Amino acid sequence: MTDGTPERHDSTPTPTAPGTPLPPHPAAPPPYAYPTATLHSPAPVPAPPAAPRTGRGALITIAVLVVLLLAGGGAAWWALANEGTDDGGPLDHVEVSGGKLVSGDDEECDDTDAFTYNDCDTYDSGSDDTYEFDYEITNKGSGFANYSVVVNAFDEDGDFIGQTYIGSTHLAAGKTDADEGNFNEYDTFEDGRDVTDIESVEVAYVERRELAN
Repeated sequence: MTDGTPERHDSTPTPTAPGTPLPPHPAAPPPYAYPTATLHSPAPVPAPPAAPRTGRGALITIAVLVVLLLAGGGAAWWALANEGTDDGGPLDHVEVSGGKLVSGDDEECDDTDAFTYNDCDTYDSGSDDTYEFDYEITNKGSGFANYSVVVNAFDEDGDFIGQTYIGSTHLAAGKTDADEGNFNEYDTFEDGRDVTDIESVEVAYVERRELAN
């Protein structure tokens, strides 16, 4: 080569003689260390507040409220039952009087026919005994009404022995329904009593139901 020509380096690798060990491989980089997540314990859940203890005063207050509610319901029922009346209540609308024991019909016995079951000396008419009384139901309200009435019976000592029922339907305001009521063998009596034990009767209960028309 001449002095003006730049020197060229030979890029051809020099062959390695057989049996010559190869240079060692470069060391592998250390494994990548992944960041570890730090596990945190959950925050403690606060315990629910203890239920307040019901004191004796609170129980008394609750009992008073229950009594007041019951009383209010009774007052509402009384107001509905007496709707349209101008007085203290429907008991004043009913009167009973003239109670008396009436024996069975003696005309049912007959000594002139050929039968013996109805002979007057053996015929038992006791089962037909009744206790009769008169009653008057006067509508003292402002409109038509139905009446349901309970009449109690008492013996000579004033003890209750039985009851029966009377009534009136669609009674106009200011009108009176007068009729006859009675106790008979079909009514229920206390302690084996019957109509012959009745000494007096009395109105025990009256329900008045106001009608639209």
